[in-house]
Amino acid sequence: MIPTSTQVSVAVKSSPPAGGTDAIVVFAIQGAGEASGASRLGSEDRKSVARILGGGAARGKAREIGFDLVEVGRGYRRVYVAGLGVKEKLSTESIRQAAGAVIKALRKHRLAKAALVVPELPGIGADAAAEALVVGALLAAFDYEEYRGTGAKRNNDEDGDAKHAPRRFELTIVSANLAAAKSGVERGRALGDAQNFARTIASRPGNNINPPSLAKVAQSMAREAGLGVRVLDEKEMARLGMGGILGVGAGSIATPPRLIVLEYNGIAKRSGKRGGAPSKSSGGGADRPLLVVGKAITFDTGGISIKPAEKMGKMIFDKCGGMAVLGLMYALAKLKWPVHVVGILSSAENALSSKAYRPGDILRLYNGVTVEVTNTDAEGRLVLGDALAWGIETYRPAAVVDLATLTGGVITALGKTMAGVMSNSDELVKELNEAGEVAGERMWRLPLGDDQRDYIKSEFADIVNSAGREGHPLQGGAFLSYFVPADGSVPWAHLDIAGVADTEKELPYYAKGATGWGIRTLVEWVRRRSSAG
Repeated sequence: MIPTSTQVSVAVKSSPPAGGTDAIVVFAIQGAGEASGASRLGSEDRKSVARILGGGAARGKAREIGFDLVEVGRGYRRVYVAGLGVKEKLSTESIRQAAGAVIKALRKHRLAKAALVVPELPGIGADAAAEALVVGALLAAFDYEEYRGTGAKRNNDEDGDAKHAPRRFELTIVSANLAAAKSGVERGRALGDAQNFARTIASRPGNNINPPSLAKVAQSMAREAGLGVRVLDEKEMARLGMGGILGVGAGSIATPPRLIVLEYNGIAKRSGKRGGAPSKSSGGGADRPLLVVGKAITFDTGGISIKPAEKMGKMIFDKCGGMAVLGLMYALAKLKWPVHVVGILSSAENALSSKAYRPGDILRLYNGVTVEVTNTDAEGRLVLGDALAWGIETYRPAAVVDLATLTGGVITALGKTMAGVMSNSDELVKELNEAGEVAGERMWRLPLGDDQRDYIKSEFADIVNSAGREGHPLQGGAFLSYFVPADGSVPWAHLDIAGVADTEKELPYYAKGATGWGIRTLVEWVRRRSSAG
């Protein structure tokens, strides 16, 4: 069973259940004076909605929740009005955030069963609205508990009374358009489960997840989901000349690095052909896959250029680029679209030992580029360089995206609300931006050109892995550009997700910890690329 740390069941109906429901939820636009879908409710529930809106308990502000009690038999249930914000800013992200607020309210009030009426909004179809409701609910319900004792206080239970807080939610999605709602719920379930699966593995500590054990997780998921999988160990990587990932992983004697390759080929399945990776000589045709590569440093001490002790424990999240790839591949297996995608997790543990790589070392990566190590804490680009060069040569992809918690500099530049993107293709950046807007995951383009590439030139090798703090996120993207074709024949984009991969505060549908950022954007990008879904 693939772990998601989420216990939510979802049903779809054309009207709210007659009984057995703890709460009814409708959604309102700010200033509208009425709630969308309220007409589908019974008379007493409609009166409650009118009281909530008329009395000012809720006005439709984004993420605002108002409620009223309705007598049912010998007990009561709550009617909620959840705010979507102003009409001019309505989007599927508004719905995701409102659904997150609903789950938090249910948890606070210790309610487990709720019917959510799909809002009817201009420009947003019933399928997209239902999908957003499910995704927002699943993400907000996530609670990483694998190491929590039975008597421990739950993160999201305000008064700490764990025994009364619901651990499982039963949701009913209510819509007049059943076919569209069912389609949206199916997609939302796949996306939410994929993202929470990635968040679960991202949350596991370094004494649980290391490169070999991560490979086992990926293999187990691949068997269950029906994906192709291949794992390159340190011996195979040495034979191939992957000096970057081997150099970074050398200090971790007991847990050597792994290159984990997952493949979903829905085109081959649709045509009845055998699946498998295209050969090096195959180079064209509609079957050229999309390639997505993720940095998966299972723990990062910084190596000899050791990090400060403060917050070093958060370096379990240095694998979140790889977790985005893991979640993407799981989602595609569930969605069963006619697409061909290869995902690579480049995984090492950056540790200290007598065998650890040092400042001043020179490493030769898979494509022959030599790198002078100036800072062992600039390790992510080294593991990605080998993965990019090998993946592009092996799979001849139509386009490549990599994701990495690469630099603290991107947080300084952009804060913790968006990722940085660098690319050799204007069109690919446009595609990713459009996908991110739909997914509610924003990014901002940073420059990549000769100035940035020249900045990391070395006296003793081809390039250095770090040239100091100036323009640090730009250096990371410039470094990776040496491992994709220089002629631009393969569109490539690098996403620096250091600011968005995890959060230290509660967000509308994220608890503290890993977010799974990027999975929804990647799925939407793949869908648009393939005209699937």
